[in-house]
Amino acid sequence: MSDEDGLDVAALLERHTEYVAKVGCGVSHFQVMITEHGTQCFRIIRTDGSGTDFSYPHCISQRPPSRKQEVAQAFRRAVRFDLYKARDNFFATHSGSDGLVSCAVTGERITRDEAHMDHRPPMTFEVIVTTFLCGRGLSLDNVPLTTGKDDQVSPEVMDHALSEAFRAYHAGIARLDFVRNSVNLAQASRHRLKDGRITLAG
Repeated sequence: MSDEDGLDVAALLERHTEYVAKVGCGVSHFQVMITEHGTQCFRIIRTDGSGTDFSYPHCISQRPPSRKQEVAQAFRRAVRFDLYKARDNFFATHSGSDGLVSCAVTGERITRDEAHMDHRPPMTFEVIVTTFLCGRGLSLDNVPLTTGKDDQVSPEVMDHALSEAFRAYHAGIARLDFVRNSVNLAQASRHRLKDGRITLAG
């Protein structure tokens, strides 16, 4: 990142609710990094060579993720390699000679980089997480998470047995569609649980 852009990012970082912990011994420079989910975020390189990521939406809103969002992120992280495998298998089976597949919503031909995996309603990812926890009598606060670690783009479930149980549950119930990334993001809010449906405390 250029020095000029770095000044803007430094000003943005000052709004982070964990500013002191993120800066640590001091900032050397900033980088743009690709997360494991294929999205981009900013990364701080400290003067001692250590580094950590930070979320610019967090800086703008000054609102950390809710417990529900953190739990969902952690369970999504638990199944990420299963999702990658499903994507690779789908492209190996359904792609044409051009290496493209059809978007399940628009029918457009899309590349692997353009394809997002969408959990087919009614068993959206939110519903899968909710029913998994409710079936075990667990609340959001019962899920032990790692949070606040350097370069931890998303939290992790600390209970390995719980994480593996979710992977098995997800594998048995999830039905995936492959859609263009812009379509997936646009329709995500329509499938969120509404008031009056099953919810979790936490």
